[in-house]
Amino acid sequence: MGWLQKILTPPANQQKARKLPVAQRSGALPAQPMQRPGTRPQTLPNATVIYGIGASLMFVAAFFLVLAARWFPALVVFALGACLLGFALHLLKHQD
Repeated sequence: MGWLQKILTPPANQQKARKLPVAQRSGALPAQPMQRPGTRPQTLPNATVIYGIGASLMFVAAFFLVLAARWFPALVVFALGACLLGFALHLLKHQD
């Protein structure tokens, strides 16, 4: 018998553990929020995802246009990105 097995195995007289009844609690613990049964997370509509990606790309393009000192094209691209973001938020709010 190796030294590791001597450490990990308890002596023979302590192997019999007392069987105590375990009280089962019903419901969630106080630190955990209550979850409604049967609710599944909803997925985003495809148009919302596509418009959101397009809006983010336009905002990045507008930022680089501002860095290149092209103010008017940056303003136009930013306005189009804001429109796409508005469409995405509108479709997110009014889902079918």
